[in-house]
This record gives sequence, structure tokens and C-alpha cells, in this order.
Amino acid sequence: MVRLALLGDADRADQLMKLMPRVEGAKVTVRAVGVDQLGADHDAFDAAIVLFAIDIHDCEQLVAAGKHLLLPITCRFSTGAIQGLSNQCQRQGLCLMAGGTDRLVPSLQAARQSLAAGELGEPGLVRVHRWATAEAVTEHLSRDLDLVLSVFQAMPGEVYAVARSVLDADEPDYLQVHLGFAGGGMAFIDRSSTLPPGDGYFSFSVIGSNGAAYADDHLNKQLVFRGEHPDAVGTGSEELAALGDLQEFCRAIREQRAPLVTGADWLAATEVAEAVMRSAKSNSVATVAAGEDHER
Repeated sequence: MVRLALLGDADRADQLMKLMPRVEGAKVTVRAVGVDQLGADHDAFDAAIVLFAIDIHDCEQLVAAGKHLLLPITCRFSTGAIQGLSNQCQRQGLCLMAGGTDRLVPSLQAARQSLAAGELGEPGLVRVHRWATAEAVTEHLSRDLDLVLSVFQAMPGEVYAVARSVLDADEPDYLQVHLGFAGGGMAFIDRSSTLPPGDGYFSFSVIGSNGAAYADDHLNKQLVFRGEHPDAVGTGSEELAALGDLQEFCRAIREQRAPLVTGADWLAATEVAEAVMRSAKSNSVATVAAGEDHER
């Protein structure tokens, strides 16, 4: 049995607590807002689910205490900090998993399975569109980049990004990213926060040497007709993705293996994200040196 600590705000912790009965071989034994509130509870859990990590030193403190870690891939840590945390976990034989990615989103599973089975051949072009209203275009960029990197199973050699303020805002509200891979493969990501109020939109497509696949969220709603106005009922896909993270994290700990999204994957997405921001700022092509050492 994996004993878990939930660290973060109460609302998000409550959402995960509702999923826990569906997670095999695990239970939540500790809940706290932050590491500093754990006190004498360090002996009451084996692994920590950090819902929002503000300080890398909090994570290092947990690892030093022998705790496995599940953190959001969108945590704003530098590549040096991530590398150091990953090395620390490896030295102590601990599981470090990046959660909140799109790898376990239900709508993408058919496309990902086709890729893994080789049915699409070698990936040539990947396109990701993410349009939202409430977040900055640079928020959660690592999430889209991880999805692209998981398709190509490689780092891009070149990155070119353009950031613009379409609505004359102080911060960019549109970001376009081009990634070039060895062998001619490429990826195109565009993110916009200029939509009218309401739900956002996400789509993913990949063209391979033998076939293509497409997926989007379509808000994941089902229309239910009961004689009057139809109701749009959610399918709970967001919960299923979070549930997948919890299940994979706990299985990796029990089976003493690497999780689906490792510290190395998190580092790679962050390396590319930093190259994207350099390119957007300089309005020029940026390069990514895969595997290089980073100083804090």
C-alpha cells in the first residue's frame, strides 16, 4: 500500500480525494497546504503529490526525507533545478513523475496507440492548437511541448517562436512555435488567449509516413434530449486524465520502475520551453542542446 500526502490548496485536494477510491493499492494519509505544515507527519506517508510547487527547496526537502514525488509538469522551475531534483531522486532510488501532461487524456489514446504500434509510420508533422480565455499563452507550454516530444521521441534541433499581442494587451496573447527535428520532422504549436469568454479548445494532429491521426476535445460534451432544451453533459475526461496520473504514479512506485513521464521528460520539455522564450524574445531561431548540463 502506497501512503500518499496531498500538498496544495483544499479545492484541488478535494477533487483528487474523490478519485482515490479508484486508485488501486494507495491511500491518502496526510493532507497539508505546504511542506512547512507537515510537522511530525513525515513518517505517515511514502509519496507526495505536490499540486503546486512554489519553491524547489520544498521538493528537495521531501526527497531528502525519502519521499517519491508527483509534480505538475507546468511547475516553473529552471532546467538546472529540475536536473538537480531528478539526480537527487535517482541517487536515492525514488520515483519522480511529472503529471498534468496530455499523455493520458482519453481523447488522445487512439492516436497515441496508433503511433506506438507503428501504424502511422515515422511522424513527419505534428500540430497542436490550444485556445483559451483565462490563461497567458506561455502558461502550461511545457504540457504541449511534452506531447510533441513524446511523439518524436527526440529533441528538436531548432526552435522558432513568435509572440504577439493581438488585442493590444501588455502581455502577448498569441504564441506560435515551430520545432525542427532531425530527418525533416517538424511540429507546429499555436496558443491563443483571445477567444470570447467560455470554454477553450484543444486539437492535436499527426501526419506520419504511413498514415495520419487527429483528435480534439470538442469540449467532451454529450447532448442529452429530455423533451425540452438539450443539456450538454460532460464526460469527465479531465478527471480520467488525473486518475491516470495517480494510477501510473502509484504503480511505478509499487513495481519499482520508471513512470510514464520521468524527470528526464520534464527536463526536456522545460529545455525546449526556455528555447521558445529565447526565440520569441530575440525574434530569431534558437537551438536546443539536448543532454547538456545546466547550472542552477
